[in-house]
Amino acid sequence: MASESRRQRLEKEFDYRVLQHGISSGRLKVFTDFRVFNQGHSPTYSPWDNVAPLLLMVLISLALLVVVGIIVGVLALVLSVVLYAFFVRLWVMHRLHERTRQAMMQNLNNWDLLWSMGGVVLSNERTGQICHAPSGNWRAFVVNGLADIAAALRGDADMASLREDGALTRGGRK
Repeated sequence: MASESRRQRLEKEFDYRVLQHGISSGRLKVFTDFRVFNQGHSPTYSPWDNVAPLLLMVLISLALLVVVGIIVGVLALVLSVVLYAFFVRLWVMHRLHERTRQAMMQNLNNWDLLWSMGGVVLSNERTGQICHAPSGNWRAFVVNGLADIAAALRGDADMASLREDGALTRGGRK
């Protein structure tokens, strides 16, 4: 039973490596849902990304209100709202997506955790197929959609195991 679970784990790690190669080569795209990951329970959530820009804009508006006058302060506050709605929020979305994507690509445990939260979509650029988290089977999606990468990696893995077993030297066959 222990060897079976070890084998399953190795297969899952292999599928994850195929996923990493698919994403790094641009054949797979990862999309994240801002609403899912921009919450306190998400490991990639950053309260400072959400609070700091807003706090800074309000403090600047308040300072302008006190130093220059009420009209300038109110105009600065209105401008802050517009800036936040159209620019800062997009910046926060971009940062959160990049942080989530980087965490997903670090290791299999991160991938499993973030996939299980939902809010992730894998897209195969060549076939147009998509796979939604958490209900979609990302492993089947990756191996079926990237069979050529999987075969190439399996070839590399087979060669490495032959080298480790001593059946193959670095220069070729014995």
